Amino acid sequence: MNSRNSIRKVSLIVAVLLLLSITAAFAEIDVSQDIRSAIVGDMATGEIFYEYNSDETVELASITKLMTYLLAREAIDAGEVSFEDDVYISKNATNSGGSSLYLLSGESLKLEILMNSMLIVSGNDAAVAIAEHVSGNVSTFLEEMNEKANELGITTARFINPNGMPIDNEETDQNFMSAEDIFKLARYILKKYPDITQITSQLKVVIPERNFAKNASNKLLVELEGVDGLKTGYTDKAGLCLVSTIPFIDEEDSNKNRRIIAVIMGAHSESDRINKSKTMLEYGLYNYFIEKIINKDDIVEEIMVPNAFDMNLEVVAAEDYYKLVENETTLRTENIYNEELKAPISKGDTVGKMEVYLNDEMIKEIPLKSTRNLEKAGFFTRVFRYLSNVLGV
Repeated sequence: MNSRNSIRKVSLIVAVLLLLSITAAFAEIDVSQDIRSAIVGDMATGEIFYEYNSDETVELASITKLMTYLLAREAIDAGEVSFEDDVYISKNATNSGGSSLYLLSGESLKLEILMNSMLIVSGNDAAVAIAEHVSGNVSTFLEEMNEKANELGITTARFINPNGMPIDNEETDQNFMSAEDIFKLARYILKKYPDITQITSQLKVVIPERNFAKNASNKLLVELEGVDGLKTGYTDKAGLCLVSTIPFIDEEDSNKNRRIIAVIMGAHSESDRINKSKTMLEYGLYNYFIEKIINKDDIVEEIMVPNAFDMNLEVVAAEDYYKLVENETTLRTENIYNEELKAPISKGDTVGKMEVYLNDEMIKEIPLKSTRNLEKAGFFTRVFRYLSNVLGV
């Protein structure tokens, strides 16, 4: 009992040395050579594990199509368009250049096919056709792209088209965004539309009615098991770019599931784009994990309330708490009970709190609650206990 007369109980949860033999190789990473910028972090929390030059605004290339996809999905949610819509292909769309579905002016294709193909094989013509169908014309769609960026707190974005192509052969102008904001956009999409990875994990687009087949542009899908997205990009000025993502699935506790997002911009070679993305994803996988602190209604411990008729009281946590932590991190909890805790106590009353410490920093307070009603002991019971204590009987 301390000077404030509150009860404190301390427990060490874990001193994390998990996977030490594996993670030694990933204690520190540096992928900065021959790239423009990079960032890797956790999807759920937004915690960043590593970054390099991530706040610099760089050419976006076909990473642009993530925003195009987002606006199309939201238009579907709003009932403005449908996956099953037949999308008319304009001459403007067919003149997009670059990576293509080889769409023909005047033909029609389902919106869902265009959206999927845009992500998997990065069809520039598909992106323009989607924009025209969703908003009526590209100019209006661009306004909506920039408005959406502002809404998401993305401050570095500037869009001049829905596909990321340079404005001319000299690449005098392109879409722009920072790696940090790309991470933010990817995180938003993955949280709102997690089914996107069912598309971006596909290794090929096949459209039988058009006699079309093309392999996915994301080569990391076959280089690192478990990778299921997300989007490639390339122009001469942008260099080779990739937003990649991989989930970690805990078979025993789904609360420990997590997803890592990595962004690399301006790589000089395909091998750099793949290998550096792989390094960042593996760093997130092997250096970080989610630790369970407590589950709601778990019994924390049994305490004694001296003036109660039945003095023993089990207390429970008021909420779940899991924490993303780095290897070789120390977690501990300290249970602190209300000063001069006395009966009567009702079931569900807050009787104290659990303080959670990451190394030496308190990061969370979790209320501790009574599991039952506790009546105050009668006068004679309290006198008997006092005399028994004094007499040692």
